[in-house]
Amino acid sequence: MLDRFVTTDHTEGKGLVVTTADRAGVDTVDRIELMTALAEHGYVVLRGFDSDPVTFSALIQSVSSRITLDPARKFAGGNVAQKIEAGLVPQGLHVENGATPWVPDLVWFYCETPAKIGSQTTICDGLYVWDRLPARTQELFLSTRITFARPMPEDKWKNLVFRLLDGAKSVEQITFDDLLTVTDDDVDVKYQLRPDGSVHYKYFTYAAHTTLFGTDIAFANSILTPSVNYEPPVIEFEDGRPLDAMLMRQVIEATELETDEIDWHEGDIALVDNSRLMHGRRKIRDPRRSLYNAQSYAKDDIVGAVRELASPGRRSA
Repeated sequence: MLDRFVTTDHTEGKGLVVTTADRAGVDTVDRIELMTALAEHGYVVLRGFDSDPVTFSALIQSVSSRITLDPARKFAGGNVAQKIEAGLVPQGLHVENGATPWVPDLVWFYCETPAKIGSQTTICDGLYVWDRLPARTQELFLSTRITFARPMPEDKWKNLVFRLLDGAKSVEQITFDDLLTVTDDDVDVKYQLRPDGSVHYKYFTYAAHTTLFGTDIAFANSILTPSVNYEPPVIEFEDGRPLDAMLMRQVIEATELETDEIDWHEGDIALVDNSRLMHGRRKIRDPRRSLYNAQSYAKDDIVGAVRELASPGRRSA
């Protein structure tokens, strides 16, 4: 697997770093091998490759059926990568877009300028978090869905729909019916169009679930992070119960024990399984730090091929 490159664990038994010493092009990385490594390790960091936003975008497009976005971010050139601009404060663990009905399969990062101090991206494997939760808590999360409810301003939901329609309509032509069209049939969400053009949604999902590549349960969700560019969602169980303090303490303790950090190098590319891992960041202590982010859905044929070759990895007990 990726035999022409040097591969090492990112941390002991977790993640994979793929390194080249000769500035090989990103296009030399076999896509099936890369995605198989992702299935086994949960996240992969490509280090030392000849990379830039253009090659980063090309890599994403080569394995993705659809590119999605955060409507509050600006594209950094082209229609794939977006510059991460979320202030300087720490960010809690979350799956990308996990508080919305549009949760991508894959999350991508490209480091243009690393921080000289601190400012690490945090990463947390939901497979291992799940093993640390008490049995009664596991039963609760398996039996009861959680909900995220909040309004989305008109410009943001229309920008998202424009992207998901792949430019088939102009932003000005997009209607509420188009929002319904781009919402996948297997997503449980209730929308309400408001007089000011905003849309209020209530999204129903399980905090613990199987992953893109396997059948093991991962605790991967967005109940731990505040909302930076939007009104914070109301998060509760489907039956209206709150996520009480004792429950959240169990979650925080389990995730803290499984949280690691990515110290970025210039030109690093990271690929994360968004169905399995949560990510966040430490406080930005060097504002020159520059990262690009992208979100996508994996091609069905690639996912099928990978499922035949690999099963999600897990450390020995």
